[in-house]
Amino acid sequence: MAELFFEDIEIGATARVGPYAVTEAEILELGRRFDPRPLHVDPRAAQASEFGALIASGCHVFCIRSWLSSHLSPRPALVAGLGLESLDLPAPVRAGDWISMEVEYLEKRLSRSRPDRGIVRMRNTLVNQRGEPVMTLVAKLLVPVRPPARA
Repeated sequence: MAELFFEDIEIGATARVGPYAVTEAEILELGRRFDPRPLHVDPRAAQASEFGALIASGCHVFCIRSWLSSHLSPRPALVAGLGLESLDLPAPVRAGDWISMEVEYLEKRLSRSRPDRGIVRMRNTLVNQRGEPVMTLVAKLLVPVRPPARA
């Protein structure tokens, strides 16, 4: 898979990846394992909720974001994730949804302590098949500078 070094990343550039199909079985599995609230593990209780059906937990949606990120091509040549500046969940993810992600590169700068690396800020927007945002976040990544060519 093609990777972007620090120099390759253009501020304002966008990329899109997906879709990812969300199933009821997956919502139940992740809910039972990581977030066992009725909205994520009990179809009857979820039906009686304000959402009217099972919904994926926030950690599940973040996992979908991670899966989509790993399938972005080209993707940043990641050294490490440095954190999130924001994370919003404006709409629920339901069984049968198809989730895609758009990435926008917001800012980059060379590391002050490690000049062979740079810090990149990027916005991720996950949308369902209707184009409704279901997760937005701004992530900070540590990305390597392109290694010098060998003679």
